[in-house]
Amino acid sequence: MNVLRMPNLPEGNVSCVLLDSRAPRKIIDGLKNRGIEIIPIPAHPDVYPAVSCHPDIMFHHIMGNIIVYAPNTPPYLIEYICKMGFKMIEGETFLKNKYPGTIAYNVARVGDFAFHNTKYTDPVVKKLLEEQQIRLIHVNQGYSKCLTCVVDSSSMITSDREICRKAESVGMDVLLIEPDKSIKLEPFDMGFIGGATGLIAKNKLLFTGDITLHKNYKEINDFLSLKAVDMVIINDGHLIDLGTIIPIFQE
Repeated sequence: MNVLRMPNLPEGNVSCVLLDSRAPRKIIDGLKNRGIEIIPIPAHPDVYPAVSCHPDIMFHHIMGNIIVYAPNTPPYLIEYICKMGFKMIEGETFLKNKYPGTIAYNVARVGDFAFHNTKYTDPVVKKLLEEQQIRLIHVNQGYSKCLTCVVDSSSMITSDREICRKAESVGMDVLLIEPDKSIKLEPFDMGFIGGATGLIAKNKLLFTGDITLHKNYKEINDFLSLKAVDMVIINDGHLIDLGTIIPIFQE
């Protein structure tokens, strides 16, 4: 297995992902049937239950084999990922139970750009992004990764108007969709498109539920068609915000 050179952007078929340990059986089986190993993410002890198992809350993949993780992430999990060949770097920011204490690592990385509320970005993440010459762009939204579906190195889908505007200003192609209650995140009214998706190949975007139920399905379908990216649906229920399906290895 090879690590992804760029976070969220596989160049081949994905062979291993980080996934919320509470993911429905249909999603787990669907991934395994495609030969994808799953690293189930347990609850972070300092974060409120709805997002406590979300990979994008406690991890930020910088590049290659470098991942920054939040303090107090279960040690056995860090050790396991280290044994797979990753350099796991502990961040400085201790997560807290409520927003904005939960957002330090939830940075939306798309190619050579990263979007986040920079008042709260973990300093270690900031430093490493700077060293890799990744431009960190301030937005008011703290849960920027949750709200950003990465399509390719210069394309995204989001329901956040500011993320859309800032991304377009640096030359990205952005589909702005409406917030939609068809994306579930209990006990809240809705979840977000970034948390309900993840690329499992260069041209295959996995959805955690039936995307046809989303009010902007046609626009999403048309946008992905233009990008030559296929939809993969392995769960026939509503979309579920699982804190992003994060690919870390590819064939």
